[in-house]
Amino acid sequence: RARGLPPCGAPSRHASSGVGATLPPVRERPAEDEVLASVVEVVEIEEAECLLAAGGEGLFSDGELRYARERVDPARRLAARLAAKRAALRLLGGGVVEREIEVVRGSYGPPVLRLSRAAGERLRALGASRALVSLTHERSHAAALVLLLRGGR
Repeated sequence: RARGLPPCGAPSRHASSGVGATLPPVRERPAEDEVLASVVEVVEIEEAECLLAAGGEGLFSDGELRYARERVDPARRLAARLAAKRAALRLLGGGVVEREIEVVRGSYGPPVLRLSRAAGERLRALGASRALVSLTHERSHAAALVLLLRGGR
């Protein structure tokens, strides 16, 4: 036993400071945060480099291309967006195509999926009210996680 420490299970001398204090019970998550489905998609940066060299039109929106081209690493940015589109397509299905899903980013904000009317209707038909996306990339790969959530805010 280390010097000055109470035996296992003994009350801590620091309970009043919060150290060793009992934590409050965990509350159940509200229904509006229920995850209906999730997909992680990984894309090679090289694929996005080829798409970018070919212009990227038809797959990416003008805004996505502009955003990527304004950055030092456009292929990485597009690869992450391609991964997000593919993940969303796997979740939505129903004839939705890549062009109907756009990954937008606000100033200093997290990425957001902007869906076409048809893609939004498909989302609601699946019982979801919104989708969340998280993007990441490194030297050779990019990845995206997309969650379909029930409920709304």
